[in-house]
Amino acid sequence: MYYDVIKIIAYISEENFVYKKTLKLIIKEIDENKQTPYEFYSRLDGTVDPSKLKDLVGYSAYRSVIEKQENINILDKLARNIKLIKYEYSGNHKKRCRDVNHWYNEQIKTYSVKNRASTLSDATMVFNDVKWNTGNKERVCVIKEKSYPSENAKLIKELDDYCEIRDNIRCNIFKNDDECLKYNEYINKKKQDIRIKMQDICRSTDCTGNDYTVDANCSLNNIDLTFREINCKGLYKKEESQETVHIIKERSPLEIGFFIIVSFILFYLFILFLEKVK
Repeated sequence: MYYDVIKIIAYISEENFVYKKTLKLIIKEIDENKQTPYEFYSRLDGTVDPSKLKDLVGYSAYRSVIEKQENINILDKLARNIKLIKYEYSGNHKKRCRDVNHWYNEQIKTYSVKNRASTLSDATMVFNDVKWNTGNKERVCVIKEKSYPSENAKLIKELDDYCEIRDNIRCNIFKNDDECLKYNEYINKKKQDIRIKMQDICRSTDCTGNDYTVDANCSLNNIDLTFREINCKGLYKKEESQETVHIIKERSPLEIGFFIIVSFILFYLFILFLEKVK
């Protein structure tokens, strides 16, 4: 009876440990707000110092003739945001340009057709004014009236952000087992969240996974590829095996020479022993 009680206590303790470990993983889950897509997007509405836009010759000259202050404010932010890509977020500039285009389209989505057309024309000047510091003076971003399909823009933007975060954190899974598990936790959570949102939208509209596609590796038409988890157990077993082989192969010439000499000495002593026995 005593041993049965001990077993029960041990079982409860073990279950509690598993629960605490799981809870720890949940608490330490990936904070999207600290990831590049969310960090960058949170800066797009910040106030702008117009004096820092004077290097944009075309826009600076045209800015004084824009009538509506609301349009000036949006275009100032647009210019600043594209410059952010040029000077601070050039690493994945195509994604950042999609972010800026989406942000701009959200700013003017309530405009009338006439005002929208006029503002888009002004915005094109801003896009054309910000260029890379290269010989061919290529534009940092190209204006796109629909960076994502308008009826699905919010969800496709979320999918696009997820795929970038997924690719960015994948390099961390090799650090330790916790990082790998954290990665899988994030993948699984986003898979459930995005699929539920898609299903809710598709109940009222005719849509398919193809309507939610950024590229071949980021599409709700291919759930398994887009939300692929990592076999953490297999990964670390393989790493341990490779590490063992690696250690064996890394014998230095000095160590090899030492083993050869010791082997000869032992062989010589063995011969002497046999001679004495005779």
